[in-house]
Amino acid sequence: MGPLKTGDVVVIIGGAPAGSGCAIRLIKQAHSRDIRPRVIIYEGKRFEKKSYYNQCLGVLSSPIDRILEEDLYISFPHNLVQRRIKGYLLHTKNSVLSIPSNREPSFATRRVEFDNYLFQAAKNLGAEIIPARAVDLDFGRDSVMVYSESNNVRADVVIGAFGLDDGMAKIFERLTPYRQPKFLSTIVTKLHPGQDLVEAFGDSIHAFLISSLPEIEFAAITPKGNHLTINIAGKDVSADLMDAFLNLKIVRDILPTNMKDTLPELTYYKGKFPTLPSRGTSGDRYVMIGDAAGFNRPFKGKGINSALITGIKAADVLLEHGFTRSAFEKYMDSCRELTCDVPYGRVLRSITHTCSRFGLLDGICETAKEEPSLKKAFFNIVSGHESYRKTWEEARSLRLFLKIAARAVKFRLSGSSGPPKP
Repeated sequence: MGPLKTGDVVVIIGGAPAGSGCAIRLIKQAHSRDIRPRVIIYEGKRFEKKSYYNQCLGVLSSPIDRILEEDLYISFPHNLVQRRIKGYLLHTKNSVLSIPSNREPSFATRRVEFDNYLFQAAKNLGAEIIPARAVDLDFGRDSVMVYSESNNVRADVVIGAFGLDDGMAKIFERLTPYRQPKFLSTIVTKLHPGQDLVEAFGDSIHAFLISSLPEIEFAAITPKGNHLTINIAGKDVSADLMDAFLNLKIVRDILPTNMKDTLPELTYYKGKFPTLPSRGTSGDRYVMIGDAAGFNRPFKGKGINSALITGIKAADVLLEHGFTRSAFEKYMDSCRELTCDVPYGRVLRSITHTCSRFGLLDGICETAKEEPSLKKAFFNIVSGHESYRKTWEEARSLRLFLKIAARAVKFRLSGSSGPPKP
């Protein structure tokens, strides 16, 4: 099995950004080499109808525009941008840290529209779409049989872009060394308070690290075009926890004044996202990309970027090296920038969770108002603009640690309950 050649059949299971991005890169790069593989995407959702809900917040951050234009050769869809995100407000129990972005802005979009944009681009390039869910696989010596609710296909290689779909993950776990990534659960809802109140909310994302609800690792309120998207995340978050979060005073003080009228109409959606890489991510005739590979950052920074990057790198390996286990080792090597950041992300996530549990984040946030390096670290943690490794290396210092410790202990002992000041 050498590099991909004309007539080889590539099946991509999942048509969201990872799968569609992989198909776009693969077709365009193959055609530039006068290679004509058959690229097939299995996708049960009808992206063009935009009738499903995606629990991803749909915030696109730099360098998403360059990834699309330089790696996928398609234009950035400025018409889908609902709002430019200009910064963050980080809330702890008794403190608010204002973190304006001194970098390129992020873009709030409706995720289903962005998914459809990429999906249609792949389809227009010639990717065959089978509008059905894959339901089983058979790995043979020379091919992989893909079974579905509709057409069944014999493939040369299968690319897993199915996110954290339990059904598909169990199929791969039964047949290969693949093991699904560890993940956090999330509850998402949308609040429609009226256009004037959405505009009054501003162009910043409000992020929350709160000790009063320890089951919630983090939460956020994101302004969109005509609504606010609210999400909470943790190991076992539930509808009751979302209710509790929405009724916190620090949350009520931020949300529009007509909450009592809009709350009864809220619908909650549950999802999950990876916090650690999968195991057995690749092997003979298969490779995982996007959430199925789990190369995201622990606080879900740049999840769409990671999906596109892994799809692009998998496509390049197929064209250059083929689809054996040893060939896909080069895929893992090419993703090292993502995977090597995981240990640093785990450390920062653990530190943040511990400080929140012991009520130390108020003092840390107050220190950050005076320490640019710590303020920048918080921005990178909540936005994902820089790697966790770089964030860790820039923020660590004995002097800063001692200052943080002193301020955190002072806040903890004083039991500060005054109004938070940005």
